[in-house]
Amino acid sequence: MKRTKNTLTADDILNAWKLGKEIDWRPLTVPEKYQWTSACMRHSGIPNRTIPAFNYIIEGNQVTHDVDFFCLLGEVFFGYKGYFGGGLDAFYDCFIEIGMREPTKVIVESGATVIIKHHKELAKVLEEDYYNDIVNTFQQYGFRVDLE
Repeated sequence: MKRTKNTLTADDILNAWKLGKEIDWRPLTVPEKYQWTSACMRHSGIPNRTIPAFNYIIEGNQVTHDVDFFCLLGEVFFGYKGYFGGGLDAFYDCFIEIGMREPTKVIVESGATVIIKHHKELAKVLEEDYYNDIVNTFQQYGFRVDLE
């Protein structure tokens, strides 16, 4: 992506991280958030380990655009700078990649739960079919999904 006036690129974000600066993805513009997911992918890569049995809380009211969901997802599952896709296909690819890297292990430990708070708001932002695909994917890979 070409840099426009005051628009952060993935390289800008990576350089800021190298300098020890923290950037919050939430106030970024939509194009910058896409750059954020790209920077996270370049920094952290696709997850390559079994996902532990924790409660993963997704605050649906933090999502105003589909890219927000993927910024939040990376953070919830893998911490600051974490990557768990930048779109639906990349989200699926992360599960596939984990499975390929750990073929003798489960992708998601038994007991892992995704708690989606404000799930109705999230479903509206992501559109129902897209949202349902995400919920179904979590369930397909062994997560319990609680909608609040």
